[in-house]
Amino acid sequence: MGPTADPHHRSTSSDTSTEELSPALLGAIQQIVTAALREHVSVAALPRLAPPPEAEVLEEEGEEEAPVPVLPAGRRREILQPEPPEVPPQWLARLEHLQKGLQDVKYQIEGAPEDERQGVPFTNTVMADELPLNCRTPAIAEYDGTTDPMEHLSRFENAALLHRYTDGIKCRVFVTTFARAAQQWFNQLPVGTIENFQEFRFLFLHQFASSRKLRKTELSLFAVRQKDDEPLKEYLQRFNAAALEVPAATQEVKASAFSQGLLDGDFFKSLAKKPITKFDALLARVAKYINMEEAQAPRRRPGGRSVRRSRRRHPPRNLVSTLEKENPLSKE
Repeated sequence: MGPTADPHHRSTSSDTSTEELSPALLGAIQQIVTAALREHVSVAALPRLAPPPEAEVLEEEGEEEAPVPVLPAGRRREILQPEPPEVPPQWLARLEHLQKGLQDVKYQIEGAPEDERQGVPFTNTVMADELPLNCRTPAIAEYDGTTDPMEHLSRFENAALLHRYTDGIKCRVFVTTFARAAQQWFNQLPVGTIENFQEFRFLFLHQFASSRKLRKTELSLFAVRQKDDEPLKEYLQRFNAAALEVPAATQEVKASAFSQGLLDGDFFKSLAKKPITKFDALLARVAKYINMEEAQAPRRRPGGRSVRRSRRRHPPRNLVSTLEKENPLSKE
């Protein structure tokens, strides 16, 4: 017989050769080892038990064979399916080392993770949402950082609600509405910064907070006053536009502010005689005076005096000479 191989020497050579294996072979080793650790040993892989020896034929006549003992079903299952062997600690350490090496090789082959390869501030969670085939971008104006960010965000959220965007799609579609300063700000965000639309919303409003419009208070309505020679209708239109920017203004405040801004005129005198505290009731009365002004407008000059119609468009040419002849004082 040949010399017996040293098991320790064989293990050392195996470890040395494993470190020099290619990444593809390491992957195969990992799959084999993992499958062996996670799965039970199949029944087919176990060594077949030798059949019991045949019962000796008893030569003696009249003697019956002894019954063959039969094991219970549970006992037979334990024999056919033994517990998996305990994995040695050195195997687990070696497997962990192989997995780490495979991850390094995979990183070198495929490059950085998806969010790093694309170089966008979105994480893989945001990029994982698939874009529907019928997805449409909202028809809203682009945001360049100079207008109110809250107004732009509100318009986009209304469109996103209409199209039922998912959280990830909302992030990716919202950035398509950026322009100039807003686009430059987004491009400078670190990779993997935005994980959901709530974070994107907070960063957007914080960045462009200086562009937000200052909310007007009820006191701003008292600064709206009727201009000289301004029709009552135009003053009402300017006041309503200012009142829209103060949604918290009450009926009483709007009626008081509108009355104090009026010029001395027929409508102001009407309010002085019969004050109105509700703005809706004031609108019903001012409509009558607006109709009156529009009806009298063709009969008034820019100075406010009435225009008397003349039958003659031009005076006679000899009118001056005739007056001079008839007036004796003109000769002196």
